[in-house]
Amino acid sequence: MVGIKTRKEVLVKVKYQPSPKAEKPTFEKGVDVEYAKAKRGGFRGRWYMLLLLVTAPVILMLWLLSRPYLFVLAPGIVTTEPLEVRAPQRGKISEILVSQGMYVRENETLLILEDTLLEAQITELKRQREILDTSLDDEQQDILRQLQQRIGVAKDGLNRQEELLRNFQDFERRGLIPVSDTVAIIQYHTAAKMALEQAKTDSLKEQYDQLVEQQSGSIAQLRQSIDLELVKLYSLQSALQIQAPFNAKVADIQVQAGEVVGQELPLMWLSGRDNPVVIAYLEPKHLEFVAIGQNATVKLPTGDTFRAQINEPTELVGKLPSYLSGPFDGEKPVLKVTLTPKKSLSTSIEGIPVEVSFDHSWPWLDLIN
Repeated sequence: MVGIKTRKEVLVKVKYQPSPKAEKPTFEKGVDVEYAKAKRGGFRGRWYMLLLLVTAPVILMLWLLSRPYLFVLAPGIVTTEPLEVRAPQRGKISEILVSQGMYVRENETLLILEDTLLEAQITELKRQREILDTSLDDEQQDILRQLQQRIGVAKDGLNRQEELLRNFQDFERRGLIPVSDTVAIIQYHTAAKMALEQAKTDSLKEQYDQLVEQQSGSIAQLRQSIDLELVKLYSLQSALQIQAPFNAKVADIQVQAGEVVGQELPLMWLSGRDNPVVIAYLEPKHLEFVAIGQNATVKLPTGDTFRAQINEPTELVGKLPSYLSGPFDGEKPVLKVTLTPKKSLSTSIEGIPVEVSFDHSWPWLDLIN
């Protein structure tokens, strides 16, 4: 066409022949050249390591946060529920009446303490009490004997006056003496009778005064104060005989005869159980997992595990023990669960902490099945 310039575009596919270098990259002009291996694997490994370091804390945190929701967990301890027996006061171990591993009954004497100062105080008070009783009794008996002697003298005088009165009355009837002499004898006889009655009255009054003195006088008050102090000391002395509070087994003895111990120093451990159990503290929201026969897995600090079962009733306690509680646990009530191991334990360390995982079924697994 005139005046119009046209252009034809032609697509051409160009195909290049492979060079010998492409087919054999390690050959250069007939010479085999060894090249170093590619470094992409090392870079990839470092990348994966960096990714793991970044994500590991997040994964660990997610696992720790989700674990209580995935499992029914509770802290616990392995224990025989021992009781620590302590010294009530300072003293010397006089005698140990039991041995380790021995079974004892309630109120059975375990050991005897002696306090030389306490014994000296008791001896001194008993001596004062005995001296007080002896001296007072002797004085009182002397006074009563003197009064009895006065009564005896008054009786003798009255008997003589009666005899004289009879004689004078006989003389008066015969007319041998005047009536005035008989009247004088009668007066003497009356005075002798009154002296006897006065002696009897004085004796009764002295007996009454002594009885009042024994019951409410100053001597009686002194006796009562000594007796009260003796009662207190005897009570302290009886407390030195350490007795078992219940039927138990002697788990450990921490003192020996002749040793001087201080107040509140541990003397021995009594165990209320023959075999150790696991005491777990479970949140009350998991109440359905504390029935008799419930099984659980107990994990020791070493990582070993063993199976245990609930065979005793569960009780509600005020708070988690301090040695198992964290800084944010507070004093919320928990369920105290006692589990019996299904096999003998390899460890006998009292109070070793454990983690208890109670068996339970997954609801979503039931839906799948």
